[in-house]
Amino acid sequence: MALYSANRTRRSLIDTIALRALSQIATMLGYIVFVRGMPKADFGLFNLLYSFIPVLGTIASFGLEQVLRRYQPEYLRLGNVSGAVSLVRFIASARFALNIIFIGVLLLTWNLLAPIFHLGPYRLQFAWFSLIVILYFQVQILALSLASHMLHRFSVGAIALLSIARLMGYLVMLHYAAFSLNHAIVVDTAAYAIVYIFMRTIYLRRCAPAHDAPAYKIPAEERKRMFRYGLFNNFNDVGTLLLGGSTDNFFIAAFIDPISVGIYAFYGRLNDMAMNLLPIRLFDNIIQPLFFSVTPADADRRLKQIVTLLLDINMVWLWPVLTYSLVYHGDIVHVFFGGKYSEYSRILPLFVFFSTVNSVAVPITLAAQYDEKAGIILLSKVFVAYNLVAMIVLLPLVGLYGAILARGSAEAFKNLFIWWSVRQHARWMNFRAVIGYALLVWTPVIAICLLLKRLSVVPPVLQLFIGGLACAIGLLIYVRTPAIANSDRLILGSVFHGKEVRIMRRLGLIAPDAAALPPA
Repeated sequence: MALYSANRTRRSLIDTIALRALSQIATMLGYIVFVRGMPKADFGLFNLLYSFIPVLGTIASFGLEQVLRRYQPEYLRLGNVSGAVSLVRFIASARFALNIIFIGVLLLTWNLLAPIFHLGPYRLQFAWFSLIVILYFQVQILALSLASHMLHRFSVGAIALLSIARLMGYLVMLHYAAFSLNHAIVVDTAAYAIVYIFMRTIYLRRCAPAHDAPAYKIPAEERKRMFRYGLFNNFNDVGTLLLGGSTDNFFIAAFIDPISVGIYAFYGRLNDMAMNLLPIRLFDNIIQPLFFSVTPADADRRLKQIVTLLLDINMVWLWPVLTYSLVYHGDIVHVFFGGKYSEYSRILPLFVFFSTVNSVAVPITLAAQYDEKAGIILLSKVFVAYNLVAMIVLLPLVGLYGAILARGSAEAFKNLFIWWSVRQHARWMNFRAVIGYALLVWTPVIAICLLLKRLSVVPPVLQLFIGGLACAIGLLIYVRTPAIANSDRLILGSVFHGKEVRIMRRLGLIAPDAAALPPA
């Protein structure tokens, strides 16, 4: 059976749905326990420490993960398993060495840099946290490798294992009333260590060739191609860092204080948990290998269809989430988190709004990477300057809202720039239908939810249930409109052919009598 066949894709999709659902449940439960128990100061510091992970991953990334993401599926499609293994080995070793170097530099310059962000007394905690940093990147590399082999039951299963291990650790902290920064670092370190050992074992057993297989030496021409691609993405990664939420935390720490970092990170994490259920995130490790395995001869036809499918299916989730957050942002915080940080709950719908606007980022960036237009992606980082200026101006004026406005608008400008350069492949074929039917369906849902909330005297928990029911009804109506393109339904029909087809037909995602498109 071909590695990227429709049957393997279907199996990976089913595994991913089941395991990501488990992961999301464990993540949500763990986060509720963690937020309720953690002191505000320690919660802010913990999130600020986690902001170092993208910093260390991008200051001098050399595009390592992007090279692995782009070229490993190509090797495997050609049957060159030894080449894929050699690439993974090099990327993992290089990432480990770079992390050690930059962690050392940070520790040596701690007294100079840390006081700017109110982290001066926490050098020892950062030293222990550096173990999480190292494990995090090795786990990410193994996840990409397993996904390229279409072993998503293990790569996604490992993430579920991480969420469950964290939940168990946080429950132990709750039992002993031991919520503190130090204990949280110990719990997360142990969780990442367990996941790394699991993934490493699976990789060696299922992906690496036999020990007597000849080692693969990457030809000089391929090395030049990878180096050029990685070099561009090195600068792309740095620009992405400066447009990311983790950088916002450093600005907030410098301009305000670590407690405000905790508030901003709290609502950002709620938004992320909702966005993690986006199909393009749920199935990212399936989509990327399949995207890059499309042959050049089929690119003009297939890429437009895939980009449209990704955007349309994303909006199926984004519209109800945006609707729900607009109406029930305060109720969510009161019910699940005991009202902690509730005075800033209006931040949540603003986060979700910009996530909706910028949901185009992954499809258009994949199209640019497919065309090897890393230079275009790099040039789009000119909006980093806009983001920095907007952050400096807006943070003192409107506080945390300014941080969201600055980053969200900068990302929108960046995505528009990339799309214009790859619009031939990254074409959203039914954009007008999506916007038109969204207004037609979701505006009445928002009005009904607001009216019911204003007139009703039921408890907040029941309010949340009523809102969820209204959004579910709106969703069932929306997916039956032309907001889901015919090509979307045909592609879904070509991938799904088991018992799940009946469910998808009843939902309206697959036409009852549609002939499936040939699989990519």
